[in-house]
Amino acid sequence: MLLRRYHPLLTLALGCALAGSPGRAETTLPEVWRQVTTFFTKEALWAWEKLPPPGDPLSAREQDFCRAVILLDHQPLTESKLDEAEALLRDVAGPRDELAAAARYMLARSQQLYRQQADHAAAAAIYRELSAAPEAGPWGDLARVKLALLELYVLPAASPRQRIATARALLDGVVEPDARRDLYRLLARATLFYDLPAQAALDDLEAAEIIGGLQGQPHADQLVQLFELSLEFGRRESAARYLEKLRAEHPRDVRAWALNEKLAGRPAPVRATFSHDP
Repeated sequence: MLLRRYHPLLTLALGCALAGSPGRAETTLPEVWRQVTTFFTKEALWAWEKLPPPGDPLSAREQDFCRAVILLDHQPLTESKLDEAEALLRDVAGPRDELAAAARYMLARSQQLYRQQADHAAAAAIYRELSAAPEAGPWGDLARVKLALLELYVLPAASPRQRIATARALLDGVVEPDARRDLYRLLARATLFYDLPAQAALDDLEAAEIIGGLQGQPHADQLVQLFELSLEFGRRESAARYLEKLRAEHPRDVRAWALNEKLAGRPAPVRATFSHDP
């Protein structure tokens, strides 16, 4: 679902935009956002329709943005809903402020992911604009990450090396640590995907690990990759360190035993075979 990916930033940027008065009986925009960010999309749409008329242009834009986000997450997602959502987002995106940046970002996501015929070039153009806009705030960094994905795998390029070089240039100017970490992870994955020299992938994964912030399975997977690449390049001390970190932070990950056997130089066990002869 759309909001499962974006609701923390939406809450940060807009959830407290309007302070609801405890004595008011009518629905407030923060109450609608709470429905949105807890994935009650249908209820959020009902609540939005009960909002009082906005009292000023900014409040009107905030309400329109909220409705557009709800429509993008409201199932079934039809072309008519997309048309309405994108029209609202274009209206909200007029002024140059952070709310407009959020609207442009969501417009790019709609054109990239939700249309039956994706318009990757149009989405990339919006991402590029956002990544260069000082008022975009965290939306600019998010746009860099999404643009990197398009540059690495979708948009025309002369070669895989050129794809990675173009995406790597997006690291310049990134403010949010999580966005920088995610860019490093994308670069490492693309390096391995295109079977380019793996030392660059190791360097990028190490940079991502230093930034930190990953949790759960993605972090465990990253530690396993770091172990494997470190061992491949003869950096046994680094491999041992990543193995210990895997054991300490993800004690239930069953891969730790196999990695320990590999580090010790013991051959991996071979699957047993059984005869079915009588």
